[in-house]
Amino acid sequence: MSASSLEHIAEDLISHALQRKNVLVAKPKFDHNGADLLAFLDVSDGAKFCRIQCKGRSLLQTPKSHIEIASDYATDGLVVILFIEDGSPVEESLYCFFGKEIRLWNKTNNHKYRLSFTKKSHRKKLYPYRFSPKKINEVIKCIIDVNVSGEFKHMEHGYAEFVLPPISFEGKMS
Repeated sequence: MSASSLEHIAEDLISHALQRKNVLVAKPKFDHNGADLLAFLDVSDGAKFCRIQCKGRSLLQTPKSHIEIASDYATDGLVVILFIEDGSPVEESLYCFFGKEIRLWNKTNNHKYRLSFTKKSHRKKLYPYRFSPKKINEVIKCIIDVNVSGEFKHMEHGYAEFVLPPISFEGKMS
């Protein structure tokens, strides 16, 4: 199965897990700055969100793999969720990383953060990052704490429409 197919599977698994915990998930019509999915707690005025990048890798027929994240994507408003296909149940195959964790990965010469893992040791190495109820709570905290104006700089798409009230003047003549 291709990495692209696994990433689509990962998107569906991640969306399902988050929505079961009352996190709203939207699939943007673009793949820009790591925004495979957007996660919200509500969609009212001033709603906050985080960007979720979904990664899928298979270790069924290869002994090692890796993922890379562009260094300028790795803000505190980005969450990377990795699905590793290794024959284990899905609940044991998702791993979640936040911007501060991604920035600890090895940095490549082409300005990307790289996480490498092997078939033999990935479970032990990635154990602290299992996609668990604790991690879902951290996603919720990420949404609440995100600097929205900083995240909109990463989105770079869309438009804004401002409606200003009419201007009126009062004055006295003397």
